[in-house]
Amino acid sequence: MSSTTAPIDTAEHIASQALAAWGLSAHTDDDAGNSWLVIGLPQGADALPSEGVPHVVLYVFDPFSDEDEVMVDRPPTGPCDHWCAVSVDSKGVQRPLITRPVAQLTDCVKAIADRLTSPQA
Repeated sequence: MSSTTAPIDTAEHIASQALAAWGLSAHTDDDAGNSWLVIGLPQGADALPSEGVPHVVLYVFDPFSDEDEVMVDRPPTGPCDHWCAVSVDSKGVQRPLITRPVAQLTDCVKAIADRLTSPQA
């Protein structure tokens, strides 16, 4: 589901709008019932970052749940939902970037923007 067709209350839509305000494009990816946003520097409206290009993955999850669900295709309204951003370097190595309660999306977006625009990205 692209951010242009996502229902207005989904995590995908909420995060995509916040990221767009910083000039960052987000693309949805999914596997095995989970979904997440892939964020990279602008490369084209419909393009995921190329392999070997640093990017960030953003999703909502409940750190206190026994479920292993990560998603952006439902509203982030669970009582314990958190945003989680993971940076992926040019070699594909993933590192935690930031985790915040859903009300603190702005902190996550700023951390993502800083990561993607810093020289070490």
